[in-house]
Amino acid sequence: MHHSAGYIMDERFIGWVIFVLVAVLLIIGLVAIQRFWTARLNMSDEDIAFEKRISSLNEGQANRRRDDEIVRLLSGDDERVVSDDKEN
Repeated sequence: MHHSAGYIMDERFIGWVIFVLVAVLLIIGLVAIQRFWTARLNMSDEDIAFEKRISSLNEGQANRRRDDEIVRLLSGDDERVVSDDKEN
């Protein structure tokens, strides 16, 4: 099968456009990641302490929910609680 020169040029052009688009997207992604990490590394001591307090509170909440589920299972209450906002 014989291809015309115009078809080959179009194929190469599309290949270069795709290459440039992928390269630009990669560069944008790397810049975004670099900015994120720079912001994280430049956190003040107060920000770091706040992050640690929030992390500790989240861990404690997760542990309490697990403990509540274990108590329900041991007490023979097979009904799963979807929300702890209201007690039935």
